Amino acid sequence: MDDTHYRRFNDTIQKRLANSIWQGCTSWYVDESGHNSANWPGFTLSYRYLTRFSSLQAYRFTRALPSSLSTVDGVTVAEPQNRLEKFNADFMRRTLRFTFRTFMGPPFSAKAQRRVVNLFSAMTPGVGGVIVQQLSANGIPTQIITPKTSQADGVILYLHGGAFCLGSAKSHRSLTTRLAVEAGMPVWVPEYRLAPENPYPAGLDDALACYAELRKYYAAEQIVIGGDSAGGALTLALTLTLRERDERLPAALLLMSPVTDGTLSGHTLVSKYGEDPMLRRGWLEQALHWYKPPLDAQTHRPLEIDLTGLPPMLIQVGEQELLLSDSTRLAQHATDCGVPCRLEIHTARWHVFHLQANALQSARQAIRTLGVFARQQIVDQRHASTRE
Repeated sequence: MDDTHYRRFNDTIQKRLANSIWQGCTSWYVDESGHNSANWPGFTLSYRYLTRFSSLQAYRFTRALPSSLSTVDGVTVAEPQNRLEKFNADFMRRTLRFTFRTFMGPPFSAKAQRRVVNLFSAMTPGVGGVIVQQLSANGIPTQIITPKTSQADGVILYLHGGAFCLGSAKSHRSLTTRLAVEAGMPVWVPEYRLAPENPYPAGLDDALACYAELRKYYAAEQIVIGGDSAGGALTLALTLTLRERDERLPAALLLMSPVTDGTLSGHTLVSKYGEDPMLRRGWLEQALHWYKPPLDAQTHRPLEIDLTGLPPMLIQVGEQELLLSDSTRLAQHATDCGVPCRLEIHTARWHVFHLQANALQSARQAIRTLGVFARQQIVDQRHASTRE
């Protein structure tokens, strides 16, 4: 059973409980958000009938991180065990390995690779329950995805991945539309300029321009910045640039398989070579050559500089990917610098598996975790400002 059914069932129960005497008052039945988790709107027999069949598929099972990361806050997330999930994951893994991975990188041009990404975009549709608009954010074409039901007084600035040279709001709609729904807040997705036509610092400059536009409408503590892969690198570069300028930093960072080491020296680039169905080293080298971040661009070297003062971050990464050590080293370094950081390593998953959320329960669960984290950080910032 898909976890969507559980949410629908819970929504129905909450609507029925809204007419009970316990709603609207302070009691141990109702938490601070108004959710009633300790009462039932019917009789014992009806409860026993509706719950006669149970499933563990609505739950996410985890284990401790490897001992080498014992000082890092985080978990290893188990792969869901239902047959459909396993079948879909195996199908996606094979498809990516024999199509996407083959055409991403040398000898193919950026134009040819973008055609492949456009084809894959058709296989990863977004979800309903959102309103999509287009605007110009300081001259940067930007897609705004607003959930029809808003739950948080904040916004997410999302920087899409694509090795600095590919990707768009359309290619990431499977992820961004779900993130908007799960977080209960708008998601801004700028169409930043791509390499090789527009090398460093074009992407970073466009991200800064979009953030400046957001600051006209939101306080910094109402903004969460997120990104995947190269977009994760831009997320960190944007935040570090803001810190350099002594500007107010965002409430939190969402990082999915971020690129953190431009030297490509992580040990998993070798150890995961046979497992990663999506990435190959040649593509990473080509992308970095096209983007051309200079050696002295400290904002693109987050593993080498002090991260003190950065906002809380949630890092999600696949266990099978070449860039696994980019995420684990970032989590360790952030922790050592005193930055609140949580790391999730997803078993049997690949680089930015979130994009296959239409087919994978594990991807939908991961995006839900991102949304909950973003919403909670906004709430925590609001409470902190109230206490001040």
